[in-house]
Amino acid sequence: MTRRLTSHATLELAIALGAMVLSALLVTLLAHDVKLGVAALGALVLVPLAIANTPAALAGWLVTAFLSGYAAVGSMSHKALFFIAAIAVMLFIHRGAEREASRQLTRMVGLVVVFFAWLALSLLWAPEPAYANDTVIHLAMAVLVFFLVLALCAEREQVRWLMIAFVAGAVLSVLSGAVTGGLSISDTAATTASSVQGRLQGGTSDPNFLAAAIVPAMILAGGLAARRGHPFERFALMVATIVLAIGLAATESRGGFLAVIVVSLGALMTWRGHRGMILGFIAVFALGVSAWFVASPTAWQRITSAQDGGSGRTEIWHVATRVLDAHPVVGVGLGQFPVVSPDYITRPGALTRADLLVGKQIVVHNAYLQLWVETGILGLGLFVAVALAAIAAGVRAVRRFELSHDTEMATLARALVLAIVGALTASFFLSNIDDLRLWALLALGPVLFGIAQRDGATSASGASSR
Repeated sequence: MTRRLTSHATLELAIALGAMVLSALLVTLLAHDVKLGVAALGALVLVPLAIANTPAALAGWLVTAFLSGYAAVGSMSHKALFFIAAIAVMLFIHRGAEREASRQLTRMVGLVVVFFAWLALSLLWAPEPAYANDTVIHLAMAVLVFFLVLALCAEREQVRWLMIAFVAGAVLSVLSGAVTGGLSISDTAATTASSVQGRLQGGTSDPNFLAAAIVPAMILAGGLAARRGHPFERFALMVATIVLAIGLAATESRGGFLAVIVVSLGALMTWRGHRGMILGFIAVFALGVSAWFVASPTAWQRITSAQDGGSGRTEIWHVATRVLDAHPVVGVGLGQFPVVSPDYITRPGALTRADLLVGKQIVVHNAYLQLWVETGILGLGLFVAVALAAIAAGVRAVRRFELSHDTEMATLARALVLAIVGALTASFFLSNIDDLRLWALLALGPVLFGIAQRDGATSASGASSR
C-alpha cells in the first residue's frame, strides 16, 4: 500500500514538474517570439485533442485556416492539417472503421477525384509546369480537407462544431485585423499591416478572400441561431453577425456585397417559415454595415463606383477571353494564365491597364473564368458538377429532415446550402478554387445528407418494429 502511494505521489510530482517546465518554456517562447509561442501553444493543444477527438481537432484547425495570412499561424495550420490526417488514418486502420456510402456520396467523391485528376493532367501541356507548384500544393490540401470532413464528420454535433468553428474563425479574422489597425478609418489606414489600400484583410492575405469567407459565416451564424432553448448562444451569434457585418463593410469588397444580396434574396424566397428571423438578421447586418459606412464614406464610394473597372478586373477578364479563344477545350494548363497572359496583351483591342499583366504575374480574379482558361471546358464543367452535387445533397438533406420533423437540422442544412451559394457567388470576383474553407463547405453537403438518410432509415425501422 505504501509503495502504491509513493508511486502515485512520484507520478503527481513528475506531472507537476513537467507542467512547470512546459509553462516556463511557453513563457520564454512568447517573450522571445510571440508568433512562435502561439504556434507552440497551438501544437500543445492540438496533439492530445487530435488523438482524443479527431473531429473536434478538425474543427479547431478550421479556425486557424481563417488566420493563415499570418506566416506563423499559416505554417502551423498546414502542419496541423497533415497531423490530423495522419491521426485519422491511424485511427481508421486501428479501429477498422467503415462508413456506409450512399449513392449520392459515392457520386460526389467520384466527381471530386476526376476533377482533381484532370487539373493534374493539364500540367502535361502547360508551358511552365513548375510555375504551378504552389497551386498544386494548395489544391492537394483542399482535397485533403474535403475527404477529412467526409471521413470524420458523421454526427450532427460534429457538423455543428464545424459550423461554429467557421463562424468563430471569421470573427477572429476580423478582430485580428481590427487589433492591428485594419479597421482604422483614417487616411493612414493603407499603411497598416492588416490593410490593402485601406481595406481590411484581417487574418487572410486579401480583403476579397476575407469577404468571401465572411458571407457564408454570417449565413451559418443565422442557421445556428435558430436553435431553440439557447438564448446565450443566440446573443453571441447576433454579436458575431454585427462584427462580421462591420468586417465585410471594411473589406470594401463588391463581390462580398453581391453575395450577400444573392443569398438574402434566396433565403427570403426559399426559407418561408423563418422570414421573420431572416429579416431580423438582415436588419442586424444593415445596422453594422451602415455604422461603418457612416464612419467611412470613402468605403461606400468605392463599392458603388464603377469607374475603376472593378479595380482592373475587366481588363484582366478581357485578356482572359483572348486566351480562351485560342485554347477553349483543354486550356493552357493549371496555373499558367500569369505565364501566357503577356503574350495576349498586344492582340487587337485597346487595353488601358496593361500594366496589371506585365511583370506582376496576376491571376484572373474569377474562379470560373480562370478554370476555363487554364483547364478548359472540361475542368470548368467538373467543378460546376461538384458544386451542384454539394448543393443538391444539401437540398435533399433539408427535405429528409423536414419529413422527419427535425426542424433544427433542416435549418442547418438550409443555411449550409445558402452558405455554399454565397461562397460560389463571391468566387466570381476572385480566384479561390483552392480555398480550403470552400471545400470544407462543399463536403458538408453530402455529410448532412448522409446523416438525414441514416436518421430517416433508423426512424422507419423503429416505426416498423412498433
